[in-house]
Order: sequence, then structure tokens, then C-alpha cells
Amino acid sequence: MMTLYRFGLFALACCGSVSALATESGVDFEALLRDAEAGRNWVAPDASHPLVAFLEHATLARDIGKVPFDRLTSFVDRHPEGRLEKSLREKAIEHFAKANVPAKVLQLDAPGLDLASDCRVAAARLSLKQPVERTAMVALYERADRLTPDCAPAFDWLERQGGLSEALLLQRYERALAQRRLDVARTLRGKLARHRGAWVDRSYALHAEPATALSAAAQWPVDPALADAISAAVAQLARRQPSVAETHRQVLSRRYEFSADQQARMQRAIAIYAAADRLPQAGPWFDRMPAEWLDADAWAWRLRAAIGQRLYAPALRTLEGMPAELREDSHFSWLGGRLAEISGQTELARTWFTQAAQEANFHGFLAADRIEAPYALCDATPATPPTGATEEINLQRALAWWSAGQRTRAFREFWYGLQQWSPPLRQHAGLLAAAANWHDAAVWALNGAETRNWYQARFPLAWPEATRQQARANGLHPSWVRG
Repeated sequence: MMTLYRFGLFALACCGSVSALATESGVDFEALLRDAEAGRNWVAPDASHPLVAFLEHATLARDIGKVPFDRLTSFVDRHPEGRLEKSLREKAIEHFAKANVPAKVLQLDAPGLDLASDCRVAAARLSLKQPVERTAMVALYERADRLTPDCAPAFDWLERQGGLSEALLLQRYERALAQRRLDVARTLRGKLARHRGAWVDRSYALHAEPATALSAAAQWPVDPALADAISAAVAQLARRQPSVAETHRQVLSRRYEFSADQQARMQRAIAIYAAADRLPQAGPWFDRMPAEWLDADAWAWRLRAAIGQRLYAPALRTLEGMPAELREDSHFSWLGGRLAEISGQTELARTWFTQAAQEANFHGFLAADRIEAPYALCDATPATPPTGATEEINLQRALAWWSAGQRTRAFREFWYGLQQWSPPLRQHAGLLAAAANWHDAAVWALNGAETRNWYQARFPLAWPEATRQQARANGLHPSWVRG
């Protein structure tokens, strides 16, 4: 059993000033915020308090057009990395774009804005006849994964400049189909029709109504360019009707020369969803495919199909035929051990369990218990104490709301920060959160593959001596008391 150090003792020395601020001030910021949102006057006794920004934000956001513009820009530029500042900046850009004040839109421009804001900035540049780089507009066009009316001026300009090539239109159209953004694909269909003719309508129909279009495709003139859309439609239909999808695949394979990748896509989807529906054909449909056509999901469903039919020996052979990187994964190694046990192969089962027990996760722990081996807990928490989070504005606000008893508001700020912090910064944020008795935030801070084995940081002991005493008093191992 590994010993974990106490979060609180380490963290208190470096954080008390942040989390204690709201507690010691005695100010009801929730009430002040309601006043600010309603347009009533408010007075904060300490202008440096992290939560004062919420009062300023509410005042400024209430009627952006009436507040002094320099006050607005001063607020959003003070902490551009903050959630409040970014949201107000984007709201202000939207307001001044609709009010047709392009100069102010450009003054509010900053990196990292959402698609609509960047499009509004581009439109403002065009409105003021400022130089615009075609490459920047193309990059904006490639980013657009949805219909955004604010992007129309930029994209219309790009089209007039000859920047919307057939290749670019086709790229965005095919991406929209792949992402099931049929609204975007519908809009692009008209622009592509003059280049691609019937192919556009038929490829769209195959994605929008796969069952109907696949039936019609048997009568269409053969167009090799449709092969990819047909294979995608068969894979899509397989989600609901794998047997019907297989019939269409067989019929259309007699008319089209599908590539190996296209056949793999169709057959893989048909077999996977047949296994999900517990159809007896799933096993044979997996067996007919070359091993290189199977991805991780297909191997997992092939295994489930065999186990679901209680075909344990074939399931074990499936495991043994997996690529090494999958076979050695603790999930599959654990299953290999259980299948070998069921088959009475004790030594083989131990081999599988030994492999699984090398990983520090659920199946690894199950396997270790099975062979009475120690858990593979090798702590990788960096030895250098983390720093840098004390000044992070989103964390300051999160801890201040937490200290004020506003859990939902605290979580919103903390979660926004998590999307931006590096692992060392997340570790320090977790230490500061734990010092404020916000232990679940400390756990969130270090979720993820990069920091999964930072055990001392992820699983702090808030009351180590108390748990040991209670364990002794009740005749239990300390780990049982700690949970």
C-alpha cells in the first residue's frame, strides 16, 4: 500500500490569500451581482477582490452600447485569458457589428475568438476597405463547420476574388457530409452543381436518406465517383438495419469496383452493428474480413459476438489473433484470462492475468487480485513543486466563488481554466483547490491520460492521521477507511 501525502499542508502555504479573500470580506457578492444585473448601483469594499469583475461584467454587458467604450476595452484587455473577458469581448463584437460600427469591432479583435466573431472582424475590415489576405479568408472558410450568417460577407468576398475553388468547395462539402452537417452540405450543393452535376444530388441523397438512395443507386448509371458516398451510405444504414445494408452491399458490389478501404468500411459497420443487435450472422461477417480491415472497435465487437454466442474457444482464438497493441491492453488481457479459466487452461489464464496486471487501471487491478499480485502503482508525480496557478485569474475567481458557497459559479470558472492549463498548472490548481477543501476540483484538475499516474497529486489524504486512528480503533486497514 503506497503512502500518499496530505494536499492541505503543502498547499496552505502558497494559497491562503486567494481562497480566504471572500470568506474574510463578509461581502454578499451574490446579492451585489443581482443588483448589477438589474442595473442598480453597487459598491464593492475591495476593488481588488476577484469577484468584483463579475459586477463590472454585469454592468457592462447590460447595455454595451451605452457604456464608455474605453471602459469596455479596459475590462476585456485586463485579463484576456479570463472567461468573463472573452465572453464580453465576443458579445461586444456582435453588438457593434449589428450596429454597423466596424471601427469598434476591429478595436475589439483578439486571438482565440469564436468563428462568428472572427467573421464579424473580417466583415469589418472589408467594410472599412482595409487590406485583407485571401489566405486568412480561406482559413476562415475551412474553419466553418456550420452555417453562420455573419460569415456571409467574408465568404462572398472570397468567392468574388476567385478564392472558392472547386477543390475548396468539394473539401468543405465532403467534410460536411462526413460530419452529418446536412444543412451545410445543402447550401454547398448548389455551388457545386455546376461543377459536378448529378453527382452532387446523388451523393447528398445517399447521406441524407441512405435506404431510399441505395435502392435507387441500383438503377443509376454507374459513376465511379459515387463509390465512396455509396460505401458511406451502406455503413450509415448498417447502424439501423445491418442485414438490409448487407443486401445493398452485395447488389452494388456487382456494379461498382469498391476499393479495399470502401469495402472495409461497409463490411466493418455491417458486422459491428450485427453484433450489437446479437444477430447470429455477426460472427461469419467478421470472419470473412482480412485482419487488416479490423480496427480496435471491430476487434472488440468480434470478441463480444463470440462471447454473446457462448463460443468461448473461438473468442479466445480471436483474442490471440488481435494485434499485439490491442491484445496486451489490460481490458483484453483480462478477458483472455477469464476465457482461459472457463476453458480450464489455468496456466494460460495466469499468463493473461499477469499481462493485464501490469497496468494501473480497473482491469489491471482485477487481474492482480486474481493472481494475488501487487497493483502496478508507480507514482509519476513531478518532484518539483508546481507553481504558477496562484495568479491565474480563472482559478482566483473559481476559488473565490467556492469560498462564497457558490458551487455552480465556481465550477464554471474552474472548468473553463482546465481547458487551457498545462499539466503542471493543473497540478498546482488542484493543490490550491484542495487547500480550500474543494477536493473534487482537485481530482478534476488531474484527470486525463497525461496525469493519470500522478497518484500523490490526484489522491490527496486530507486527514491522514485521523484515518489511521479510526482504522486502528475499528480494527480495519487504513486503506478501507480512506476509501
